[in-house]
Amino acid sequence: MKVKALGIMASALIAAAPLASFGAGLPAPFQGSSTLRADGTVKSVDAAKHSVTVLDAQGGEASFNITDARNLAQIRQGSKVHIRMVREATISVTRGVEAQGAAAQTAQADTVQRVAARVESVDHGSGVMALKSANGAVFHIQGREPAMVANVTPGMQVVVAFAAQVNVAVAPMQ
Repeated sequence: MKVKALGIMASALIAAAPLASFGAGLPAPFQGSSTLRADGTVKSVDAAKHSVTVLDAQGGEASFNITDARNLAQIRQGSKVHIRMVREATISVTRGVEAQGAAAQTAQADTVQRVAARVESVDHGSGVMALKSANGAVFHIQGREPAMVANVTPGMQVVVAFAAQVNVAVAPMQ
């Protein structure tokens, strides 16, 4: 009886070995950040709330809560500005089905946003990856340690878990 049970367990381990080695072959999750830059014209400034509303070249309007207020005193209605937003993220390489499932999970909405994406390109020297989400949007992630991106290749599926906090700075155009 013990021999039969050992045989069944050995068969199960042998059958699962390819799955375990595939999972083990995936790069470890790593930290990175996404930086977005935009230019526009200031529609309004609320210095007390550290808030700026900006119009872009196409007339689109967006309001920003400024977390880096060093230049806020220089910003006036009608002035042209640069907005810089940085959001920290954890990037996990997954199999395609896992990526879709992980992004679909409902995490606490105020702490984490998950995005499933496909790696379009990787600059292994700088650690910058171009990712394409399911809706076709392309965005870039800078790996905090470029060495962690070394085994990431185009075509891989990833899940990007963005931190809730977005650091936003505003600066006048020169």
